[in-house]
Amino acid sequence: MGRPMKIAALVLALTMLFSMVPVYGAVFHSDVRVMLSIGKVREFTFTPVGEFTLQEDDDIDVGTEELTVKAVGGQVSITFGDDTVTAPSLTLLSENYGDTKDYIRLKNSEHGTCTYLGNMTFDVYEGRLRARNQLPIEQYLYGVVPHEMSNSFPVEALKAQAVCARSYVMGYCSRYATRSYDIRDTSSDQVYRGYASKNTRAIAAVDATRGQVLTYEGNIIEAYYSASNGGQTERTGNVWENDLPYYTHADDPYDLKNESSIEEKSFIPEKYDETTLKFMDPNVRFALEQGAYEAAGREAKLVSTVAVTPKTPEYDEPSRSYTEADVTLVVSYTDEETGEEKQGQVTVTLTLAELGFGSFENTMGRMKASKTRLRLYGAERGEYSFINEKYPGWFITSRRYGHGIGLSQRSAQERARAGQKYDEITAFYYVGTSLDTVGTYETAPELDGGDYKVRSWGVSDIKPGTKAEELLKELESEGTLSVVDDKGGEKTMPLATGDFVRTTYGEGHNFFDLPIVIFGDLDGDSEVGTKEDILTLQEHLLRIQLISGPYLKAADVNHDGEVDLKDMIKIIRYSQGDEKISQED
Repeated sequence: MGRPMKIAALVLALTMLFSMVPVYGAVFHSDVRVMLSIGKVREFTFTPVGEFTLQEDDDIDVGTEELTVKAVGGQVSITFGDDTVTAPSLTLLSENYGDTKDYIRLKNSEHGTCTYLGNMTFDVYEGRLRARNQLPIEQYLYGVVPHEMSNSFPVEALKAQAVCARSYVMGYCSRYATRSYDIRDTSSDQVYRGYASKNTRAIAAVDATRGQVLTYEGNIIEAYYSASNGGQTERTGNVWENDLPYYTHADDPYDLKNESSIEEKSFIPEKYDETTLKFMDPNVRFALEQGAYEAAGREAKLVSTVAVTPKTPEYDEPSRSYTEADVTLVVSYTDEETGEEKQGQVTVTLTLAELGFGSFENTMGRMKASKTRLRLYGAERGEYSFINEKYPGWFITSRRYGHGIGLSQRSAQERARAGQKYDEITAFYYVGTSLDTVGTYETAPELDGGDYKVRSWGVSDIKPGTKAEELLKELESEGTLSVVDDKGGEKTMPLATGDFVRTTYGEGHNFFDLPIVIFGDLDGDSEVGTKEDILTLQEHLLRIQLISGPYLKAADVNHDGEVDLKDMIKIIRYSQGDEKISQED
């Protein structure tokens, strides 16, 4: 009698918390779910344009009138004319998904009012409203490429950006398949500002590279990029934990050629006089005078600079990310015994990160910018130009706007101007990678499942404990077949939900991953009906942590096309030995 009571109590508790639970999931490597920045709001209005339906109640007439969304306790409500629907989450579905006919304009706290294609889900988190935009990845890139770069950039640079952004988002979709969203809309992931038809060059670049991604040993890489690398690319192991093999130290002169590559420079003159001292940053001048005093052991006047030598790179060679510079000076001082003026040579060591330059200009000295954090310090010979005169000396420099890993957007712009194609550009920044194309269920070679079922959403009828080689024996295709895990690595353990059957074709430069679905394995550990599976489904039904894609399919254990309380009951009863979960649907 104890077990039924526990089940009934759980059902009652869940029923009191929600009334409708939608089935809502993205297709792997096809769709993306973006968490939008709408600020800390509890209510807002918008007007849908086109044809939308309410996923939770298809009898509701969404219409094209202004709608009001509110946070009501822990739930969200939308008012449609005389009807108000309240639920843990509400989703407006585009009737023309994948087209540009339907859209929703929302005020974004980071980017202003933006136009969003695809579907839109609203829910409440910590008392405030949230909005998640689901749309095809290619349309998502329409809202990324012109804002991570600029629609005015050369097309080949925009193509390179499209390939990088597509690789990045596809890598993230695989990493967070059980999270309620895949990616955010800010520079913490990628800047996404929705759709604008005026961005014709960027849209053309996305379309021209459709499906193309960068892979390393067959796996899609998360292609990092930054605004400017300061003239040298950086390794991931120097910035983060993992030292990925396709990111290397390499000089990048095109970054320095771009007049918009921001750098900070502080002049150290060869000769010190009334004129050149005015060109010096006060912080650097004070550091040299103070250092000269300490080195000479008495008051000392700067006379000339012999050399400025950067040293002690932050990372191993060939890194030029220096932390210090030795400034060898000729100084004059008064001999304490004779009172005569004498000269001597001293060396002052500057800690570059502590200088805090006041001057700020770009590489070519033509563009001023507000001060910001740059990361690559160095020193080099140069001339300070003032009116029609040039004064020889050295420059202490700060460059690199961003982490410096992967593609430099300013360098890509310059490389494209110089005639480089997008595949040449990406090959420089991602060493040893391949430019491959992710196919679709429709474009990839047909997959015959034998004893297994193959559909657009995945491969099923797989018993728990089945190994990769057992599955592959039954599958047939004109392409080359393999089984990979959710990170793209070769699968060696028993199959689990979230693994993939990979079809490689087109001379090895095209591939398509079809998810494996094992009903009742909701957390991808290959076991069915565990405590973790029950908790995963419970959090999904309560809208705490949404599942999607193959994991959502795996939750439909009664095979009725919906994920609801009946599935929860079945999994609980299975865990207690009172029910069976069939893999045949």
